[in-house]
Parts: sequence; C-alpha cells; structure tokens
Amino acid sequence: MSTAVPDPSWVIGKHAFLRLKVLRRNHRTEIDPMCRRVPYQWQGVHYQDHDDQPFLLLHNSAGGFVEGDAAELHVWAEPETRFLITTTAATKFYRCESGQTSVDAVDVTLGEGALLEYLPDEVIPYAQSRVARATRIDLRSSSRLFASDLISAGRINFREGEAFAFAALRSEVQVRIDGKLAVLDRLQVKQAEEVAALKRLWNGRRHLGTVCAYAPDLPMAVEDKVHELLGELEGTEAGVTRLGNLVVVRLLATDVWQAHGGIYAVWQALRPAIAGKPARPIVKC
Repeated sequence: MSTAVPDPSWVIGKHAFLRLKVLRRNHRTEIDPMCRRVPYQWQGVHYQDHDDQPFLLLHNSAGGFVEGDAAELHVWAEPETRFLITTTAATKFYRCESGQTSVDAVDVTLGEGALLEYLPDEVIPYAQSRVARATRIDLRSSSRLFASDLISAGRINFREGEAFAFAALRSEVQVRIDGKLAVLDRLQVKQAEEVAALKRLWNGRRHLGTVCAYAPDLPMAVEDKVHELLGELEGTEAGVTRLGNLVVVRLLATDVWQAHGGIYAVWQALRPAIAGKPARPIVKC
C-alpha cells in the first residue's frame, strides 16, 4: 500500500491530502481514510446502486485552487474490490498573479480483479491560471477500469474573454497494466502562442473529454456501439480506438452538457461489460 504522508512543512489549507484504502469487509467493498489533511473533506461513501460498490464524492472545501495550492489523492484498492469516485463539483483553478503553479495529483493502484470507475466533473482553468495536474492509474491485467477526464477551455459562460485565457496548462492521464504503460495522454501549453494554437486545434469546441476503459474480457465490437452512440450527439466530435481489451475515446464538445453527455454515452455502452450493470445518473448528495 502507498505510504505517502503529508509533509509537516506544508502551510495549512494550501495542500490538500487524502490517502484511502479500499478493502473487502462485511461482505462488501468499504473505503477507509488512512490519512487526511484539509481542505480535503471526508464525507464517507454511499451505496447508490444498492449493491456492494461504494460511491465516493471528493470534496475540496477550499472551493478551488488559488495561487500555489496543491492536492494529492492516493488510493490503494485490495483485490476483488470495486468502487466509484467522482467529485462534488467542477474543479476550478483561479488566476495565479505571482506566477506560481497550482497542482492536482491523483494516484490509484488496483489489485487483482479490482474495479474502479472514476468520473470526476470538469476541470476549469480560469484566466491567468497556471495548472499542473496528473491522473495515474496502475492496474493488473485482471482489473477493470472506466476513467474519464474533462477539461474546459476556461470560465466561458459567465464572463467575456475567459475562453483559452489561462497562462499555462499541463495535464496528464496515465494508465499502466501490469506495470507496462498502456495510455499516456499528455497536454501541455506554456506560452500564449501555444494556448492560441490549442484553440485552433479544438476547432471551435470548448471542452475536451478523454475516456480510458479496460476489462480483461471486453466484448468484441463493443467499440462500434460506443462510436454509434457518440455519433448521435449534437455539437460533438469524437474518435474511438481499441487496442486489445483497452478502449480509448477522445471527444470535443461545444458546450459542457454535451461533453458530459458524451462521456455518459460511453459509460452506457461500456459499463455493462466492465461493471456488470447499466449506467445511471450519479446521485451527488
């Protein structure tokens, strides 16, 4: 299990930290908070599907990342556990006026036969923010995974001129299977010219979504179902790739509700094969 611990030198309230252990107990999966530091708040879990899979809502009571803030989430899941992680709201990165970078890191390790469904809300880099974020998931070939990542171009619906106005953005999604790198999705822009180039590459879209899904027995041609569902969505461009039992989806959407709808459509197509049950809206209470 990860033995990461908070650094005593961290300023209180500037570095959120949460280390979790996922285990089988009482004939179900349960999650124990092994170590926690504010502003991460432990709210416990609920069993939305009325089975043995807990749903965890990550809550950062700071309301977002300001200059130089950081957050770390470390999760170790024992064999044959299954759990879902989401967030209570979008993750907001505010302007960094002194040039410091705000950092968000997620590290998850899955044991043999474990299942993780990871569906956080979107990340919003505000104007003049400096963002570094990484999601790293290490699984076994017998594990199961559905993980999504959604980045917005900024605070685009509430203030004029904040789309693609962030100062720097480094974002990485990494998936390893039996120690071998299977997915490395890295986005990095450090200068105004690169941000402008990113805007052109998104071709008028303002939200970028990525899904990584894996199961050792993923059905044949399930990727065709994913492609079919995505093709029915308004305002969305998407591509689907399958490599063995791994499916990766990339989508661009005009509005955030379209991006959420695209990720949900992928979940609808893949969740029965990965988790053995249908997708349904997540209750956030």
